[in-house]
Amino acid sequence: MTSKISGRCLCGSVSFECDQVPVFQANCHCDDCRRSGGGVHASFVFVPADGLRVSGRTQTYEHTSDAGNIMTKYFCPDCGSQMFGSGSGKPERRGIRVGVIDDASWFQPMANVYSSRKLPSTPLDPEVKAFDKMPG
Repeated sequence: MTSKISGRCLCGSVSFECDQVPVFQANCHCDDCRRSGGGVHASFVFVPADGLRVSGRTQTYEHTSDAGNIMTKYFCPDCGSQMFGSGSGKPERRGIRVGVIDDASWFQPMANVYSSRKLPSTPLDPEVKAFDKMPG
């Protein structure tokens, strides 16, 4: 695992750095993550919010999760790249989308969440814990 994370959006208007080790790494198969990212699942590394330094302007979109939390998506207003996420259930964390990290070769999910909603053609690694929903 790395202790320095950096990345940027597609156009480069938004960039970020974080010097803290991720506290959690996961793939999410919920409908919201699939829709917002356009993939079969979304992959995130979660870091302390106060350790994430962002350069550039982001816009946000908020929605309510099925668990009742307010979820905030942070994205680049120029190219539309979704960069980060946060939730009212754990406001001290930011989820960085793995796809915007410069070198994510170290990424190893610790869990697959909402595996009950995964697409039938999406294989899951049997070595990675799978939760039907978001664990407590």
